[in-house]
Amino acid sequence: MEMDAQEKLLAAGTRLFAQKGFAAVSIRELSQAAETNSSLISYYFGGKEGLYAAVLEKQFASVDSVIASVRERHLSPVERIEAYAQGVLTAHTQNPYIIRFLYSEFANPTPAFEAIQKEVRKIYEFLHQTINEGITRGQFRADLNPAHAVLAIAGMMNFYFISRPLRRYFLPAEGEHDAQYFEDALKIYLNGVTKHGD
Repeated sequence: MEMDAQEKLLAAGTRLFAQKGFAAVSIRELSQAAETNSSLISYYFGGKEGLYAAVLEKQFASVDSVIASVRERHLSPVERIEAYAQGVLTAHTQNPYIIRFLYSEFANPTPAFEAIQKEVRKIYEFLHQTINEGITRGQFRADLNPAHAVLAIAGMMNFYFISRPLRRYFLPAEGEHDAQYFEDALKIYLNGVTKHGD
């Protein structure tokens, strides 16, 4: 089924903004890549900033759905961490540009940075609550700093995708190691945060 003009602009915007950054992409370039009239950017999105915001919203919708899905399942803290990690892997696989947008905004914030902060805060609060609950239930170590534990799992999950250009030197088969890495990283993480018998 052929994409309509709005979908073409979203697809072109996703690719170009991810590759070049918001500031380096022109209206003309967007319209040419989408094979549409440049006036449609204003018509559908109110301008380049609106298109960029729509692209980001679509990218981060997958992460929102992961958190919502995990919350609905009433899992234990350990199961919640496991389900979250699996959801992050799926989100990155389905939206390979999401990590570029995230770190581009950290390095060179745009007017959309506030929306990004809200998304990151949702993730942080979800994980922080999960870690706290695990400590309260006696499943996680009592001496654990929840904020540090959140940063640790976020780093383990996201750095794997940030390092994609370097990974080919020590993990030659691109994509084949994703699931195994997440499984191994999760075991390492949970072994570190879980309370073990004295």
